[in-house]
Amino acid sequence: MLCALLLSLLIVTAQGSPQEIRLYNDQLDGYNNMERPVENATEALVVHIKFYLQQILEVDEKNQLVTINAWLSMDIRFPGTSDHIWKPDVLLYNSAAEDFDSTYKPNLLVYSNGDITWIPPGVLKFVCSTIDVTWFPFDDQVCQLKFGSWTFHGFAVDLQIDTDMVNGEIPSYVENAMDLSTYVENGEWLLASSPAMRFVTYPSCCPEPYPTIVYYLHIRRRTLFYWFNLIIPSLLISLMTVLGFTLPPDAGEKITLEVTILLAIVFFLSMVSEMTPPTGEAVPLIGVFFSCCMLVVSASVVFTVVILNLHFRTPDTHEMSPLLRKVLLEYLPWILMMSRPGHKFHRAGLYKEHKSTYRLKRLALREDLPSKNPVHEAHILLLHAINDQLEELAKRAEREEKDARTQADWRFAALVVDRACLIMFTLFIVTSSVAIMCSAPHLYA
Repeated sequence: MLCALLLSLLIVTAQGSPQEIRLYNDQLDGYNNMERPVENATEALVVHIKFYLQQILEVDEKNQLVTINAWLSMDIRFPGTSDHIWKPDVLLYNSAAEDFDSTYKPNLLVYSNGDITWIPPGVLKFVCSTIDVTWFPFDDQVCQLKFGSWTFHGFAVDLQIDTDMVNGEIPSYVENAMDLSTYVENGEWLLASSPAMRFVTYPSCCPEPYPTIVYYLHIRRRTLFYWFNLIIPSLLISLMTVLGFTLPPDAGEKITLEVTILLAIVFFLSMVSEMTPPTGEAVPLIGVFFSCCMLVVSASVVFTVVILNLHFRTPDTHEMSPLLRKVLLEYLPWILMMSRPGHKFHRAGLYKEHKSTYRLKRLALREDLPSKNPVHEAHILLLHAINDQLEELAKRAEREEKDARTQADWRFAALVVDRACLIMFTLFIVTSSVAIMCSAPHLYA
Protein backbone atom coordinates (compact mmCIF):
# COMPACT_ATOMS: atom_id res chain seq x y z
CA MET A 1 0.00 0.00 0.00
CA LEU A 2 2.83 2.39 0.87
CA CYS A 3 4.61 1.64 -2.43
CA ALA A 4 1.43 2.28 -4.42
CA LEU A 5 0.96 5.62 -2.65
CA LEU A 6 4.54 6.72 -3.42
CA LEU A 7 4.17 5.69 -7.07
CA SER A 8 0.95 7.68 -7.41
CA LEU A 9 2.68 10.73 -5.91
CA LEU A 10 5.52 10.40 -8.40
CA ILE A 11 3.07 10.14 -11.29
CA VAL A 12 1.20 13.22 -10.13
CA THR A 13 4.44 15.11 -9.65
CA ALA A 14 5.70 14.18 -13.15
CA GLN A 15 2.63 15.64 -14.86
CA GLY A 16 3.21 18.89 -16.74
CA SER A 17 1.40 22.17 -16.40
CA PRO A 18 -2.12 22.08 -17.85
CA GLN A 19 -1.54 25.45 -19.51
CA GLU A 20 1.65 24.18 -21.15
CA ILE A 21 -0.11 21.04 -22.39
CA ARG A 22 -2.98 23.09 -23.81
CA LEU A 23 -0.52 25.46 -25.52
CA TYR A 24 1.37 22.57 -27.04
CA ASN A 25 -1.82 20.92 -28.32
CA ASP A 26 -3.16 24.18 -29.73
CA GLN A 27 0.07 24.87 -31.58
CA LEU A 28 0.17 21.43 -33.19
CA ASP A 29 -3.56 21.20 -33.91
CA GLY A 30 -3.90 20.71 -37.65
CA TYR A 31 -0.13 21.18 -38.17
CA ASN A 32 1.60 19.19 -40.93
CA ASN A 33 5.33 18.74 -40.41
CA MET A 34 5.85 18.32 -44.15
CA GLU A 35 4.79 21.90 -44.94
CA ARG A 36 7.09 24.88 -44.90
CA PRO A 37 5.92 27.34 -42.23
CA VAL A 38 5.26 30.35 -44.49
CA GLU A 39 2.06 32.33 -45.06
CA ASN A 40 2.64 32.55 -48.80
CA ALA A 41 3.99 29.55 -50.69
CA THR A 42 5.94 31.84 -53.00
CA GLU A 43 7.93 33.30 -50.11
CA ALA A 44 11.29 31.89 -49.07
CA LEU A 45 11.81 30.79 -45.50
CA VAL A 46 14.84 32.60 -44.13
CA VAL A 47 17.15 30.38 -42.04
CA HIS A 48 19.96 32.11 -40.13
CA ILE A 49 22.95 29.81 -39.53
CA LYS A 50 25.57 30.33 -36.83
CA PHE A 51 28.53 28.02 -36.21
CA TYR A 52 29.84 27.35 -32.69
CA LEU A 53 33.29 25.75 -32.79
CA GLN A 54 34.11 23.73 -29.68
CA GLN A 55 37.36 21.96 -30.46
CA ILE A 56 39.57 20.74 -33.30
CA LEU A 57 39.87 17.03 -32.61
CA GLU A 58 42.05 15.74 -35.43
CA VAL A 59 43.62 16.82 -38.71
CA ASP A 60 44.54 13.83 -40.85
CA GLU A 61 46.77 15.21 -43.60
CA LYS A 62 47.45 11.75 -45.03
CA ASN A 63 43.76 11.12 -45.78
CA GLN A 64 42.85 14.84 -45.98
CA LEU A 65 40.22 14.61 -43.26
CA VAL A 66 39.41 17.00 -40.41
CA THR A 67 37.38 16.16 -37.32
CA ILE A 68 35.91 18.90 -35.11
CA ASN A 69 33.40 19.23 -32.29
CA ALA A 70 30.87 21.95 -33.08
CA TRP A 71 27.33 23.22 -32.71
CA LEU A 72 25.22 24.46 -35.61
CA SER A 73 22.62 27.05 -34.62
CA MET A 74 19.64 27.73 -36.91
CA ASP A 75 17.08 30.43 -36.18
CA ILE A 76 13.75 29.87 -37.95
CA ARG A 77 10.25 31.31 -37.64
CA PHE A 78 7.85 28.38 -37.18
CA PRO A 79 6.29 26.45 -34.24
CA GLY A 80 7.07 22.27 -32.10
CA THR A 81 9.70 19.65 -31.33
CA SER A 82 12.27 18.03 -33.55
CA ASP A 83 9.98 15.06 -34.19
CA HIS A 84 6.73 16.91 -34.80
CA ILE A 85 7.53 20.04 -36.78
CA TRP A 86 9.18 20.91 -40.06
CA LYS A 87 12.97 21.28 -39.98
CA PRO A 88 15.31 22.55 -42.70
CA ASP A 89 17.39 19.75 -44.20
CA VAL A 90 20.65 21.68 -43.89
CA LEU A 91 23.58 19.30 -44.24
CA LEU A 92 27.35 19.48 -44.42
CA TYR A 93 28.05 18.85 -48.11
CA ASN A 94 31.66 17.73 -47.70
CA SER A 95 30.94 15.42 -44.78
CA ALA A 96 33.08 12.29 -44.46
CA ALA A 97 31.12 10.66 -41.62
CA GLU A 98 29.84 7.13 -42.09
CA ASP A 99 26.20 8.22 -41.57
CA PHE A 100 26.89 11.52 -43.39
CA ASP A 101 24.91 13.62 -40.87
CA SER A 102 26.59 12.96 -37.52
CA THR A 103 24.79 15.66 -35.52
CA TYR A 104 22.54 14.93 -32.58
CA LYS A 105 18.90 16.01 -33.06
CA PRO A 106 17.90 17.95 -29.92
CA ASN A 107 14.62 19.64 -29.13
CA LEU A 108 13.81 23.03 -30.61
CA LEU A 109 13.47 26.13 -28.49
CA VAL A 110 10.18 27.91 -29.30
CA TYR A 111 9.61 31.60 -28.52
CA SER A 112 6.30 33.42 -28.23
CA ASN A 113 6.99 35.58 -31.29
CA GLY A 114 7.33 32.52 -33.53
CA ASP A 115 11.13 32.37 -33.52
CA ILE A 116 12.65 28.94 -33.00
CA THR A 117 16.28 28.15 -32.26
CA TRP A 118 17.64 24.74 -33.18
CA ILE A 119 21.23 23.92 -32.13
CA PRO A 120 22.20 20.38 -33.16
CA PRO A 121 25.64 19.52 -31.72
CA GLY A 122 27.90 16.90 -33.21
CA VAL A 123 31.35 15.66 -34.08
CA LEU A 124 31.81 16.75 -37.69
CA LYS A 125 34.21 14.82 -39.88
CA PHE A 126 34.67 16.44 -43.26
CA VAL A 127 36.94 16.35 -46.29
CA CYS A 128 39.55 19.11 -46.60
CA SER A 129 40.66 18.81 -50.20
CA THR A 130 42.74 22.00 -50.02
CA ILE A 131 45.37 20.60 -47.65
CA ASP A 132 48.71 21.82 -48.96
CA VAL A 133 51.85 20.25 -47.49
CA THR A 134 54.32 22.46 -49.38
CA TRP A 135 55.44 24.28 -46.24
CA PHE A 136 55.07 21.36 -43.80
CA PRO A 137 55.62 21.70 -40.84
CA PHE A 138 55.47 25.50 -41.13
CA ASP A 139 52.16 25.36 -42.96
CA ASP A 140 48.75 26.99 -42.77
CA GLN A 141 45.65 25.06 -43.80
CA VAL A 142 42.34 26.56 -44.88
CA CYS A 143 39.49 24.03 -44.81
CA GLN A 144 35.91 24.61 -45.87
CA LEU A 145 32.66 23.54 -44.23
CA LYS A 146 29.95 23.91 -46.86
CA PHE A 147 26.37 23.93 -45.54
CA GLY A 148 23.25 23.96 -47.67
CA SER A 149 19.77 22.57 -48.05
CA TRP A 150 19.70 19.11 -49.58
CA THR A 151 16.30 19.34 -51.29
CA PHE A 152 15.11 22.98 -51.21
CA HIS A 153 16.25 25.70 -53.58
CA GLY A 154 16.72 29.34 -52.71
CA PHE A 155 13.12 30.32 -53.47
CA ALA A 156 11.96 27.89 -50.75
CA VAL A 157 14.73 28.12 -48.10
CA ASP A 158 16.99 31.15 -48.02
CA LEU A 159 20.16 30.49 -46.02
CA GLN A 160 21.77 33.52 -44.41
CA ILE A 161 24.72 34.06 -42.05
CA ASP A 162 23.54 34.88 -38.55
CA THR A 163 25.18 38.28 -38.04
CA ASP A 164 24.32 41.94 -37.61
CA MET A 165 22.99 43.83 -40.58
CA VAL A 166 25.12 46.34 -42.44
CA ASN A 167 23.24 49.17 -44.21
CA GLY A 168 20.00 47.29 -43.78
CA GLU A 169 21.30 44.12 -45.44
CA ILE A 170 22.84 40.90 -44.21
CA PRO A 171 26.46 40.81 -45.46
CA SER A 172 27.49 37.89 -47.62
CA TYR A 173 30.98 37.81 -46.05
CA VAL A 174 31.67 37.92 -42.32
CA GLU A 175 35.13 37.96 -40.76
CA ASN A 176 35.51 35.67 -37.71
CA ALA A 177 31.98 34.34 -38.16
CA MET A 178 32.44 31.32 -35.89
CA ASP A 179 31.49 31.69 -32.25
CA LEU A 180 34.59 30.85 -30.18
CA SER A 181 33.21 31.63 -26.73
CA THR A 182 33.51 27.97 -25.68
CA TYR A 183 36.43 27.01 -27.93
CA VAL A 184 39.11 24.71 -26.46
CA GLU A 185 42.65 25.19 -27.82
CA ASN A 186 44.25 22.36 -29.75
CA GLY A 187 47.80 21.27 -28.89
CA GLU A 188 48.91 20.88 -32.51
CA TRP A 189 46.89 23.50 -34.38
CA LEU A 190 46.36 27.19 -33.75
CA LEU A 191 43.14 28.76 -35.01
CA ALA A 192 44.11 31.81 -37.07
CA SER A 193 40.73 32.96 -38.42
CA SER A 194 37.24 31.66 -39.16
CA PRO A 195 35.41 33.73 -41.80
CA ALA A 196 32.18 32.76 -43.52
CA MET A 197 30.79 33.54 -46.98
CA ARG A 198 27.41 33.06 -48.62
CA PHE A 199 27.38 31.73 -52.17
CA VAL A 200 24.51 31.46 -54.61
CA THR A 201 24.89 29.05 -57.53
CA TYR A 202 22.68 28.54 -60.56
CA PRO A 203 23.14 25.00 -61.86
CA SER A 204 22.69 24.34 -65.55
CA CYS A 205 19.82 21.96 -64.87
CA CYS A 206 17.60 24.32 -62.92
CA PRO A 207 16.67 28.00 -63.07
CA GLU A 208 16.35 28.31 -59.28
CA PRO A 209 19.22 29.59 -57.14
CA TYR A 210 20.86 27.35 -54.56
CA PRO A 211 22.39 29.28 -51.64
CA THR A 212 25.14 27.76 -49.51
CA ILE A 213 27.03 28.98 -46.46
CA VAL A 214 30.77 28.20 -46.43
CA TYR A 215 32.72 28.51 -43.19
CA TYR A 216 36.49 28.69 -43.59
CA LEU A 217 38.65 27.09 -40.90
CA HIS A 218 42.07 28.75 -41.11
CA ILE A 219 44.46 26.83 -38.87
CA ARG A 220 48.21 27.10 -38.35
CA ARG A 221 50.42 24.23 -37.24
CA ARG A 222 52.34 24.58 -33.99
CA THR A 223 55.99 23.86 -34.82
CA LEU A 224 57.53 23.27 -31.40
CA PHE A 225 57.08 19.50 -31.62
CA TYR A 226 58.71 19.31 -35.04
CA TRP A 227 61.63 21.53 -34.02
CA PHE A 228 62.60 19.30 -31.12
CA ASN A 229 61.78 15.92 -32.66
CA LEU A 230 62.69 16.25 -36.34
CA ILE A 231 64.48 19.42 -37.41
CA ILE A 232 67.06 19.89 -34.65
CA PRO A 233 68.04 16.16 -34.49
CA SER A 234 68.42 15.96 -38.27
CA LEU A 235 70.44 19.18 -38.33
CA LEU A 236 72.79 17.82 -35.66
CA ILE A 237 73.13 14.56 -37.57
CA SER A 238 74.01 16.50 -40.72
CA LEU A 239 76.64 18.45 -38.80
CA MET A 240 78.12 15.13 -37.67
CA THR A 241 78.84 14.54 -41.35
CA VAL A 242 81.21 17.50 -41.22
CA LEU A 243 82.89 16.07 -38.13
CA GLY A 244 83.53 12.88 -40.10
CA PHE A 245 85.97 14.80 -42.31
CA THR A 246 88.03 15.72 -39.25
CA LEU A 247 88.46 12.06 -38.29
CA PRO A 248 91.88 10.67 -39.31
CA PRO A 249 91.69 7.92 -41.96
CA ASP A 250 93.92 5.71 -39.82
CA ALA A 251 91.21 5.61 -37.15
CA GLY A 252 89.37 2.97 -39.20
CA GLU A 253 85.86 4.28 -38.35
CA LYS A 254 85.56 7.02 -40.94
CA ILE A 255 83.34 5.18 -43.41
CA THR A 256 81.37 3.53 -40.58
CA LEU A 257 80.44 6.93 -39.18
CA GLU A 258 79.24 8.24 -42.53
CA VAL A 259 77.14 5.16 -43.28
CA THR A 260 75.57 5.32 -39.80
CA ILE A 261 74.65 8.96 -40.36
CA LEU A 262 73.15 8.07 -43.74
CA LEU A 263 70.95 5.40 -42.14
CA ALA A 264 69.78 7.87 -39.48
CA ILE A 265 68.79 10.42 -42.14
CA VAL A 266 66.89 7.73 -44.07
CA PHE A 267 65.04 6.82 -40.86
CA PHE A 268 63.99 10.44 -40.25
CA LEU A 269 62.92 10.77 -43.88
CA SER A 270 60.70 7.69 -43.52
CA MET A 271 59.06 9.32 -40.49
CA VAL A 272 58.32 12.44 -42.53
CA SER A 273 56.86 10.40 -45.39
CA GLU A 274 54.42 8.76 -42.94
CA MET A 275 53.20 12.17 -41.74
CA THR A 276 52.53 13.69 -45.15
CA PRO A 277 49.86 12.66 -47.68
CA PRO A 278 51.01 10.75 -50.77
CA THR A 279 50.51 13.57 -53.26
CA GLY A 280 52.53 14.44 -56.33
CA GLU A 281 51.51 18.10 -56.40
CA ALA A 282 54.11 19.39 -53.94
CA VAL A 283 57.10 18.27 -51.91
CA PRO A 284 57.01 19.24 -48.22
CA LEU A 285 59.56 21.77 -47.07
CA ILE A 286 60.87 19.39 -44.44
CA GLY A 287 61.12 16.73 -47.15
CA VAL A 288 63.33 19.08 -49.16
CA PHE A 289 65.41 19.67 -46.03
CA PHE A 290 65.86 15.95 -45.38
CA SER A 291 66.59 15.33 -49.06
CA CYS A 292 69.39 17.90 -48.88
CA CYS A 293 70.67 16.22 -45.72
CA MET A 294 70.59 12.82 -47.40
CA LEU A 295 72.33 14.24 -50.46
CA VAL A 296 75.06 15.69 -48.25
CA VAL A 297 75.52 12.46 -46.30
CA SER A 298 75.52 10.34 -49.48
CA ALA A 299 78.12 12.60 -51.06
CA SER A 300 80.16 12.45 -47.86
CA VAL A 301 80.22 8.65 -48.10
CA VAL A 302 81.51 8.87 -51.68
CA PHE A 303 84.17 11.43 -50.80
CA THR A 304 85.18 9.41 -47.74
CA VAL A 305 85.82 6.41 -49.99
CA VAL A 306 87.90 8.64 -52.28
CA ILE A 307 89.87 10.01 -49.31
CA LEU A 308 90.58 6.54 -47.96
CA ASN A 309 91.63 5.41 -51.42
CA LEU A 310 94.11 8.29 -51.68
CA HIS A 311 95.39 7.79 -48.17
CA PHE A 312 96.28 4.13 -48.57
CA ARG A 313 97.89 4.33 -52.02
CA THR A 314 101.50 3.16 -52.29
CA PRO A 315 104.26 3.72 -54.90
CA ASP A 316 104.02 0.05 -55.84
CA THR A 317 100.42 0.41 -57.07
CA HIS A 318 99.91 4.05 -58.07
CA GLU A 319 101.88 6.90 -59.51
CA MET A 320 100.74 10.51 -59.12
CA SER A 321 100.22 12.29 -62.40
CA PRO A 322 101.63 15.80 -62.92
CA LEU A 323 98.14 17.33 -63.11
CA LEU A 324 97.03 15.65 -59.90
CA ARG A 325 100.23 16.72 -58.20
CA LYS A 326 99.73 20.28 -59.41
CA VAL A 327 96.15 20.43 -58.12
CA LEU A 328 96.34 18.48 -54.87
CA LEU A 329 99.86 19.33 -53.75
CA GLU A 330 100.25 22.91 -54.95
CA TYR A 331 97.14 24.93 -55.72
CA LEU A 332 94.54 23.51 -53.29
CA PRO A 333 96.84 23.67 -50.22
CA TRP A 334 97.60 27.32 -51.04
CA ILE A 335 93.87 28.12 -51.53
CA LEU A 336 92.90 26.31 -48.32
CA MET A 337 95.81 27.97 -46.42
CA MET A 338 97.23 24.62 -45.35
CA SER A 339 100.75 24.02 -44.11
CA ARG A 340 103.11 21.08 -44.53
CA PRO A 341 106.38 20.63 -42.67
CA GLY A 342 109.36 21.20 -44.95
CA HIS A 343 107.29 22.67 -47.78
CA LYS A 344 106.19 26.14 -48.76
CA PHE A 345 103.19 27.04 -50.89
CA HIS A 346 103.30 30.21 -52.95
CA ARG A 347 100.73 32.08 -54.99
CA ALA A 348 102.15 30.78 -58.23
CA GLY A 349 101.60 27.23 -57.00
CA LEU A 350 105.29 26.42 -56.50
CA TYR A 351 105.98 23.23 -54.64
CA LYS A 352 109.31 22.92 -52.83
CA GLU A 353 110.56 19.69 -51.34
CA HIS A 354 113.66 18.48 -49.55
CA LYS A 355 116.43 16.87 -51.52
CA SER A 356 117.59 13.42 -50.67
CA THR A 357 120.26 13.27 -47.97
CA TYR A 358 121.63 10.02 -49.28
CA ARG A 359 124.39 11.00 -51.70
CA LEU A 360 127.54 8.82 -51.99
CA LYS A 361 130.43 9.84 -54.15
CA ARG A 362 131.92 6.87 -55.95
CA LEU A 363 135.56 6.23 -55.13
CA ALA A 364 137.87 6.55 -58.14
CA LEU A 365 140.13 3.61 -57.56
CA ARG A 366 143.01 3.47 -59.95
CA GLU A 367 143.74 0.14 -61.57
CA ASP A 368 147.41 0.94 -62.36
CA LEU A 369 148.54 1.19 -58.73
CA PRO A 370 151.53 -1.01 -57.95
CA SER A 371 150.13 -3.93 -56.10
CA LYS A 372 152.82 -6.59 -56.12
CA ASN A 373 152.23 -7.00 -52.44
CA PRO A 374 149.43 -9.55 -51.87
CA VAL A 375 148.26 -7.65 -48.78
CA HIS A 376 147.81 -4.45 -50.76
CA GLU A 377 145.89 -6.31 -53.42
CA ALA A 378 143.58 -7.75 -50.79
CA HIS A 379 143.02 -4.30 -49.36
CA ILE A 380 142.17 -2.89 -52.78
CA LEU A 381 139.70 -5.70 -53.46
CA LEU A 382 138.14 -5.15 -50.04
CA LEU A 383 137.75 -1.45 -50.72
CA HIS A 384 136.08 -2.21 -54.04
CA ALA A 385 133.66 -4.54 -52.32
CA ILE A 386 132.91 -2.04 -49.55
CA ASN A 387 132.32 0.69 -52.13
CA ASP A 388 129.89 -1.51 -54.05
CA GLN A 389 128.00 -2.36 -50.88
CA LEU A 390 127.82 1.30 -49.86
CA GLU A 391 126.47 2.23 -53.27
CA GLU A 392 123.84 -0.49 -52.97
CA LEU A 393 122.86 0.71 -49.51
CA ALA A 394 122.72 4.32 -50.69
CA LYS A 395 120.48 3.39 -53.63
CA ARG A 396 118.22 1.35 -51.38
CA ALA A 397 117.99 4.17 -48.83
CA GLU A 398 117.33 6.69 -51.60
CA ARG A 399 114.63 4.43 -53.06
CA GLU A 400 113.01 3.96 -49.66
CA GLU A 401 113.14 7.69 -49.04
CA LYS A 402 111.54 8.33 -52.43
CA ASP A 403 108.82 5.76 -51.70
CA ALA A 404 108.23 7.37 -48.30
CA ARG A 405 107.96 10.80 -49.92
CA THR A 406 105.55 9.45 -52.53
CA GLN A 407 103.40 7.81 -49.87
CA ALA A 408 103.52 11.02 -47.83
CA ASP A 409 102.37 12.92 -50.93
CA TRP A 410 99.38 10.58 -51.30
CA ARG A 411 98.49 11.00 -47.65
CA PHE A 412 98.81 14.75 -47.88
CA ALA A 413 96.62 14.71 -51.01
CA ALA A 414 94.00 12.79 -49.00
CA LEU A 415 94.31 15.38 -46.25
CA VAL A 416 93.80 18.18 -48.79
CA VAL A 417 90.63 16.53 -50.14
CA ASP A 418 89.47 16.00 -46.56
CA ARG A 419 89.93 19.68 -45.75
CA ALA A 420 88.23 20.78 -48.98
CA CYS A 421 85.23 18.54 -48.23
CA LEU A 422 85.07 19.88 -44.68
CA ILE A 423 84.79 23.46 -45.91
CA MET A 424 82.45 22.74 -48.84
CA PHE A 425 80.05 20.56 -46.87
CA THR A 426 79.94 23.04 -43.99
CA LEU A 427 79.07 25.88 -46.34
CA PHE A 428 76.49 23.78 -48.17
CA ILE A 429 74.76 22.61 -44.97
CA VAL A 430 74.64 26.11 -43.48
CA THR A 431 73.54 27.76 -46.72
CA SER A 432 70.87 25.20 -47.59
CA SER A 433 69.49 25.13 -44.03
CA VAL A 434 69.26 28.92 -43.84
CA ALA A 435 67.72 29.15 -47.33
CA ILE A 436 65.11 26.49 -46.58
CA MET A 437 64.19 27.98 -43.20
CA CYS A 438 63.99 31.52 -44.58
CA SER A 439 61.60 30.38 -47.32
CA ALA A 440 59.06 29.17 -44.73
CA PRO A 441 56.04 31.43 -44.05
CA HIS A 442 56.76 31.30 -40.33
CA LEU A 443 59.21 29.43 -38.12
CA TYR A 444 57.28 29.36 -34.86
CA ALA A 445 53.58 29.29 -34.02
